[in-house]
Amino acid sequence: MRLKLILPMLFITGVLSAQTVKDWFTKPSLAAASQITEKYSVQDNKFKTIPLVMLKASFGQNTPFTVNLLYDIPNTQFLTVEAIWQPIHQIGIHIGLQKMLFQYETTFAPYSYGIIGYSQASSYLGGYSSDYTGISSRSRDWGLVLQGSFWPEEGFSKLSYAVGVFNGNGYNFKDDNKAKDIHGRLVFQPNRNLTFTLGGMLGYYTPLHEDGPGHHHWHTDEGLACRRRITAGVWYDNGKLFVRSENVYGKTDGMMSDGAMVLLGYKFLSRLQLSSRVDRFQRDLTDPLSTSTKLDFCFTHYLTKDRTIYYAIQYGHNFFSDSNIPGTDTIMVCLNLALLRKF
Repeated sequence: MRLKLILPMLFITGVLSAQTVKDWFTKPSLAAASQITEKYSVQDNKFKTIPLVMLKASFGQNTPFTVNLLYDIPNTQFLTVEAIWQPIHQIGIHIGLQKMLFQYETTFAPYSYGIIGYSQASSYLGGYSSDYTGISSRSRDWGLVLQGSFWPEEGFSKLSYAVGVFNGNGYNFKDDNKAKDIHGRLVFQPNRNLTFTLGGMLGYYTPLHEDGPGHHHWHTDEGLACRRRITAGVWYDNGKLFVRSENVYGKTDGMMSDGAMVLLGYKFLSRLQLSSRVDRFQRDLTDPLSTSTKLDFCFTHYLTKDRTIYYAIQYGHNFFSDSNIPGTDTIMVCLNLALLRKF
């Protein structure tokens, strides 16, 4: 499948004009980011260090054809290998390894929300390390996407869409079946401060990747398990106060799950920010004791005006509906350093 994606990218490059190719190579945007997160679990008295070092390169900015590359140094693998052909705002083609579409929260890095880490729904249903399918892909996959926007305003468009076909096994697993995932997302932004989002995903996966207990194993005749995701969100940000919320409903091999998060934050003294998040997730809708509710409180200090260098301190407490499971407390400290260079 990867070869099938690379060949069209090479073809598109070959038909570019000489001037576009010149701008493509002479005006790149390069960035490096290093993020260290230290997580302390109070009950276990254990520390966990989460390193993140990435290199990013974008070629062909402000031209119809662009290429984005993102490389994860600690894991020695690409997270993004994406070619974009956008001749007009209304229609564009994205091809390669890229972010999956159905969930809006994972479109951005968590620090842009003023919090450390994604919600439980993103972790369990969005392709991250705890995904119920067993497919860990950091919400990325190989695919072909049609994307566009309408009614542009200064800095945003009132309506945008994206629909695509993806391998369905992320980038960590070989594409070992013929089933593909269909993704879609619709974003309505009536003004600069307010955004409404809808998303969905329809697909199958190979249950051999399953590693979570309690699955119903309602497999198809082809030996595949179903995966369905539906999302809806509301996002408000006036530059100082921001409120963000997203609900994710998922069906994973017959097991139905639901998660919702509400994030509230306030920016003060230009570079200081306080954020809090209520994050509720029910793993199995037929089991009322499978609910987990997490509260997070985060303080962030941006050391630079462009908000690329900062440190954050976050406290979180997790409540469980099952009285036999005690609550847990975590303390997280994050330091982020980024460097951007445009030519």
